[in-house]
Amino acid sequence: MKQKDSDRFTPIGPNSRKTSRVRVTEADPPCESASRRDLLRFAAHGAAVPAVFMLGGLGAEAHAGATKAAEGLKHPRAGAAPGVTPTPGRIVRDFSDPYLELVRLLHEAAEIEHSLMIQYLYCAFSVKPIYAGVVGYGAPNTNDLLGVCIQEMQHLGKVNQFLVALGAAPTLVREDFPYEPEIYPFRFNLEPASRASLAKYAWTEAPLGATDVRNAKTPADRAFCVELVRALDGGVRPNYVGSLYDAVIAAVEELIAARDKSLPDLQPWIGALHQIKQDGEIGHFQFFKRFFMGTHEGFGGRPNVWNRAVSDPHYPARQLPINPTAYVGHEKQIQDPDTLALAWLGNLHYWIMLSLLAQGYGRGSREHVGLAMGHMMGPFWSLARKLASVGAGMPFDPLSLGYTPCVSGEANSRFVARLLGEADKLEKQLGARLPADFPAGCCRGTRAAHRRLESLPRLGRVPTHPWDDGLGRG
Repeated sequence: MKQKDSDRFTPIGPNSRKTSRVRVTEADPPCESASRRDLLRFAAHGAAVPAVFMLGGLGAEAHAGATKAAEGLKHPRAGAAPGVTPTPGRIVRDFSDPYLELVRLLHEAAEIEHSLMIQYLYCAFSVKPIYAGVVGYGAPNTNDLLGVCIQEMQHLGKVNQFLVALGAAPTLVREDFPYEPEIYPFRFNLEPASRASLAKYAWTEAPLGATDVRNAKTPADRAFCVELVRALDGGVRPNYVGSLYDAVIAAVEELIAARDKSLPDLQPWIGALHQIKQDGEIGHFQFFKRFFMGTHEGFGGRPNVWNRAVSDPHYPARQLPINPTAYVGHEKQIQDPDTLALAWLGNLHYWIMLSLLAQGYGRGSREHVGLAMGHMMGPFWSLARKLASVGAGMPFDPLSLGYTPCVSGEANSRFVARLLGEADKLEKQLGARLPADFPAGCCRGTRAAHRRLESLPRLGRVPTHPWDDGLGRG
């Protein structure tokens, strides 16, 4: 049947770019010298200006504090979870005030967790249905890919809850298209599962020493290290995420030691941060190691799955495009009109989900977080599977407006309602072109539930302790 012009949907919008301002340095900043050359070198490595001036001789007490702060740059961790080895790398400090530094680092941590989550999701939807055991079914765990994705979402939730507990705004933005990374683990790419992509994921989740062949204790570990380096093909090695959390934990402990009465009890957050680090360095790393080596039980014992030709039916992944977009005019724009419309609807549900999460984290509302999860596990899931089946891919385009673009909570709620109306209108327009398992009327249901939530008194339930899982099921 010929498609009517009115049925062709052509979204137009910008694709914003976000770059990290957190730096990692290999050079040790000076701890005692206050010469002009040392001050300039220290400043060049990103030390906060107040910390630099304190080195200039403002008294023994100030000098001792600055020296301790500088040593913190060399060793940014303060304690580690049992069985977790601290990762290397020094996070360059911008602020001498530990509160400002902590908020800054948590914002970057939220963006990294968000970026990892969607890259892992794109990877998951690329895996062929015959390997469903590798992908999993959406329960949080460290034994399948969707389980790891859900845990990344939990990490995103906990980091945002901590920001709100500190009196800061939650952040749902993330890194956009590729650029040379600083603290970000690797260049952002939406790409299908492959030996190369899995090597990046395994490396960045790894604990200290796990990727060094000199530390290999078994032939299997040695083979893994050799294959990992080969798959990275001599490129820039990804950063370890654990080093960022070491710096976050150090800033928290510095604030605890300062006994700042204006802040809530920060001690419970130490355990939550260690758990995030442990999830990555133990559970996620081991999963990606088995995925990369083709030894995961979800491969059904098939040997050498990654050595097969990509045209082989038993090769693990569909060859989805890299960094597709539903924004018209971009060089990576999805071309087929029907697929473009489905991808744009996927974007709308992605933005609805993030807007609801921003409201939920900002208010301490598990109900809003629950609505967001309903969109992820319902319409978004359906569209992502459909797009992968036709050789496209969920674009995860960023929304340049942000996810709390208005000046008040009431106005942001109206913004979410309009997003839901926009998605509902497009769903009606697409009609039979929607996936067979698409939950019809989901936007109208969410809009009604959201309206009921907005009519309730705002209790200001800001979390002072981490929720049990970060997804509203505490």
